[in-house]
Amino acid sequence: RKDTNIYLAGTEEGHIHKCSCSYNEQYLDTYRGHKGPVYRIAWNPFCHDVFLSCSADWGVAIWQQETLKPFLSFYPTTYVVYDVAWSPKSSYIFAAANESRVEIWDLYISTLDPLIVNVANPGIKFTTVLFAKQTDCLLVGDSDGQVAVYELRNMPTALDSGRGDIIDTLLGPKSHQPG
Repeated sequence: RKDTNIYLAGTEEGHIHKCSCSYNEQYLDTYRGHKGPVYRIAWNPFCHDVFLSCSADWGVAIWQQETLKPFLSFYPTTYVVYDVAWSPKSSYIFAAANESRVEIWDLYISTLDPLIVNVANPGIKFTTVLFAKQTDCLLVGDSDGQVAVYELRNMPTALDSGRGDIIDTLLGPKSHQPG
C-alpha cells in the first residue's frame, strides 16, 4: 500500500497476485487461500502490510503482505461474498457483503462471529459496502441498484480505534508464521 508501484490483482482461480508496474512480465508473489474467484481486495488503512480479500468461495481472508497464506479466514455462511471494506476508524473493523446479508466484524471483540448482521429482504442480494469517512455510517448497495445508509452506533473513535498492529494483537508478538 505504501509503494504505489506495487498492486494486488485477484483472479478467477482464487489466487491473488502481487504485481509491480516495473515488471509487467511476471508476478512478484502469488497468495493462495481462496477456492473461487476473488472479487475484492482491500488494504487496511492503519496496518499497511495487511489486506482483506473476499471470494465466490464464501470466504473472507485476512493476509499479511509477507506471508503467502491467509492468517485468518472466515466462512460464516454458504453464500458468495461480493465485497469487503475496512473501517476508516479502526484497524480491527471491516464489513462484508454477501448474497444474503451484510456483516460487520470487530476482530478485537471476536474472530469467530460478526458483531452485527443485517439480513437482506427476499429476492435481494447485497453487492457492495463502503464505510463513510466523516461519519459513522455504512453504505450498502444491492442487486436492485438501491443504496441503503446505515447509521452505526457505539463505534470506536479515531482516538481509541486500536491502531496497533492487528497481527500482533490477534496472533501474539513474533508469531506471524502460519501454523
